[in-house]
Amino acid sequence: MPIISINDTVGFLDKIKDNINNNKKIQFSCVLSSIETTKYVPISGVHKDVIEYTPAADMELVMMGKSLSMPNPPIDATGCPTPATITRANVVLNNIPVLTIDAGSAIKPKIPHMSVDSTPTGDIYKGKAMPNSKELFKIGELLGKNIISDTLIIGECVPGGTTTALGVLMGLGYDAKNKISSGSVDNPIGLKLKVVETGLKKAKSNNVFEVLNAVGDKMMPVVAGMVFSSINQNKPVILAGGTQMASVLSVIQKIDEKYKKENILNSGLVALGTTEFVLNDKNADLKSLVEQINQNVPLFASKFNYENSKLDGLKSYCSGSVKEGVGAGGISLYSYVSGLTPEDIKLYVEEHYSNWFNNI
Repeated sequence: MPIISINDTVGFLDKIKDNINNNKKIQFSCVLSSIETTKYVPISGVHKDVIEYTPAADMELVMMGKSLSMPNPPIDATGCPTPATITRANVVLNNIPVLTIDAGSAIKPKIPHMSVDSTPTGDIYKGKAMPNSKELFKIGELLGKNIISDTLIIGECVPGGTTTALGVLMGLGYDAKNKISSGSVDNPIGLKLKVVETGLKKAKSNNVFEVLNAVGDKMMPVVAGMVFSSINQNKPVILAGGTQMASVLSVIQKIDEKYKKENILNSGLVALGTTEFVLNDKNADLKSLVEQINQNVPLFASKFNYENSKLDGLKSYCSGSVKEGVGAGGISLYSYVSGLTPEDIKLYVEEHYSNWFNNI
């Protein structure tokens, strides 16, 4: 199987496979947010001229097969296309339903979506990410209770989100300084540290909700709430992402320790699914982050064989561009368990590439 498995002592993939074999319902949800800080501090690999459009354009591609808010889907300076292309391939080839959740995307997607917070995440440099993380967590819980599925995959699209991940992990006491990945080949870790260390000085305490209010992003409490409700209904959850979803794990752990006392991350029903590109990032250490948070959470990475692609844009992933996003790694994990192969994904992306990017 084209999956790198770390610490699956709970038989997580067996649970997913059982649900697939019994024709249980699957749901892919993706939570979007923008971050005000990215307007003036280059903490994201996405160009400032298109960064506000990226979450909308990504999910338009996933659902519609084309971006509506931009002439083309997002593509970085190296010619590396958005990981939404991978997610789109999975959605089509495996017939996976999609729910787009807006938690503060600056540009609203031109597709059906659910809004939980219309205002973007604020300025983390000033320690003003949001005033309402506890309320967003409760909304996430409500969402999780009402999503009709037996297996839930949750992705994210938050440009600049590796910086909020760094801030939250550090604020909650984890060793994260040199362990956070980046969508760029050159990770601006010094700049990220300056932003979050400045923002954390404004946090009222190290309480999880106070840290989120200072330097988090609105995706985090929403996804955390969704996970609690899903696990309480005995539904396995794949957190589809890299270091940003590691920060969500840390939020879940701290909320559980202080408020819930439900041992959610020890349930055997939560896993993190990412891409091989994040797991192999020499400038990060996702494995260490997950182990610090909870050693009972399995970590998986999906392979893509992009080194054999005929397109230079896809080969750029292997050189450190983009790496992950829009749930690409986690949704591929599910598809591989159900029988798809990396070749299926790669061929679909290659076949549709020229149509998606015909204006470039």
